[in-house]
Amino acid sequence: MPLIDEAALIPGTGHIYLADPDTPKPTAITDPLNPGPGWTNIGHTSRDELPEFARDGDEPETIGSWQNAKLRQTSPDVTYAVTFQSVQASTDTYRLYFGAGEEAVQPDGSFRIPARPEPQVRALLFIIVDGQNFVPLWHPRTSLLGSDAVSLDAEAFISFPITGTFLGSSALGGAIGEWAAILGAGPGS
Repeated sequence: MPLIDEAALIPGTGHIYLADPDTPKPTAITDPLNPGPGWTNIGHTSRDELPEFARDGDEPETIGSWQNAKLRQTSPDVTYAVTFQSVQASTDTYRLYFGAGEEAVQPDGSFRIPARPEPQVRALLFIIVDGQNFVPLWHPRTSLLGSDAVSLDAEAFISFPITGTFLGSSALGGAIGEWAAILGAGPGS
């Protein structure tokens, strides 16, 4: 594996976008602030608690035969997810956190919290930016829902933790996403 200095990223800034489920991956992102049609920025997220990608599931198990104690390793069942902290008290944030559709937004602009949350399935695009370089992370089907308590602090933004569980997509033959190699940023980064 070659040494690629530009591929060692510091996630100085980033952007999170949503689109309808199975929205195709943007093919020519030149500006992290404009990934292309159909993608909507979710707004401000916490700088103190950056997004965290998680892996949950079984560990591989080594199985053997009488002749070879370490003949094969199993392929474990694994779930991947990301948790981010929205710091925008908006109806879009509430829909993701409380698990509600457009019908929860009332005519006066208030938000009706459902008694039973329904995860919102959307396409999710992260763009991690390091100076003039950036990396897009695309997941065509992600189940989004609030995952922990809303935190209040007199000296910090209100924080709404939202977890997105990556789902398989028929657009990818059942795979859960595609992460790009490093790209050079254009204007607006």
